[in-house]
Amino acid sequence: MDILIKTYYRPHLLDRCLRSIYERIIDVKQIKITILDDGTPQKYLDKIKEKYPEVYFKFSDWREEKIEKIEKHLQGIERYQDTRIPTDLWYNAIAESSDILIITEDDVWMCDDFNMHFYTKEMEKYNIHILKLGRDLTETINYPLTGTINYHNPKYFFKSEKLYRMLLNNSFKLRDRLSAVGLLPKYWRNELWKMYDIPMAMMRKDYLLYIWRDKFKRVVEDLQLANAVSWDMKTKGNTKYTLMKDRVMDFTARSSASFNSFNIEDHFDLVRFNYILNELWYEGKFDSYENFPEDFSVDYIYGILLENENKSFADKWKKWTEGFIEMHKSS
Repeated sequence: MDILIKTYYRPHLLDRCLRSIYERIIDVKQIKITILDDGTPQKYLDKIKEKYPEVYFKFSDWREEKIEKIEKHLQGIERYQDTRIPTDLWYNAIAESSDILIITEDDVWMCDDFNMHFYTKEMEKYNIHILKLGRDLTETINYPLTGTINYHNPKYFFKSEKLYRMLLNNSFKLRDRLSAVGLLPKYWRNELWKMYDIPMAMMRKDYLLYIWRDKFKRVVEDLQLANAVSWDMKTKGNTKYTLMKDRVMDFTARSSASFNSFNIEDHFDLVRFNYILNELWYEGKFDSYENFPEDFSVDYIYGILLENENKSFADKWKKWTEGFIEMHKSS
């Protein structure tokens, strides 16, 4: 049984993620945990390995190059810019994993107890291809499957994989035209998200590989949703898309690994932000479990930035995190 954790230059969060896994996953001693790193300096990973000696590491082809780019950014030589994501690393790790796995990210943690082997058997029994472990944001009706699992299958407003692919790509401005004449249901995209969720889900390997089959070097969620539609129509709706009745995973809205987001108002420097927290964590001065199992408190991080940077930087971060929360509410 496998858990894969995608990470990039946020060991202060990876520590929280790993600690929660070892504390909350009941059968963790029977599970292989692999870190998929895309650009974290070795000294941080050495400390992670020291704290969690059982974990394995796999690295992207661009790891050293990205570490160098981060260093140049911090030195003021050139601003960080790199939109590539290590899809080959992720895809190959999934292909080599167990038939059912959890793939998550460093900014996610277990917030309640969970037995992975038990729910693997439940997934096999009920032909479940995705079991969401976080909260449901699809604004839909969920139906009970077991005492702890709900299910919700997508409702299509036309039964055509080709048309959905055109809609998601906005080919021939189809999406714009349907919206303009009021023929596009408000929550049509949420229906598709019933079939997909990377950071907080337990999934079948074959399903995940099908969704990621294009292996783009950047995140193309609409393409992945189109592949999910393709899978569902190919299997004629026999696949079950499910979620836990009570969430067992949560994520932080206090940080981001999308370091290219400098077009956010006030140009908040996420590279610098993560560097500050990483260094404090490395020195034992950052509590990676602060406010657990809830998200880090705003006052805690704000105070750290006041003390270790300046008020302007702390204020920009506070404004950024408030915007980040609103963005996720509307997504």
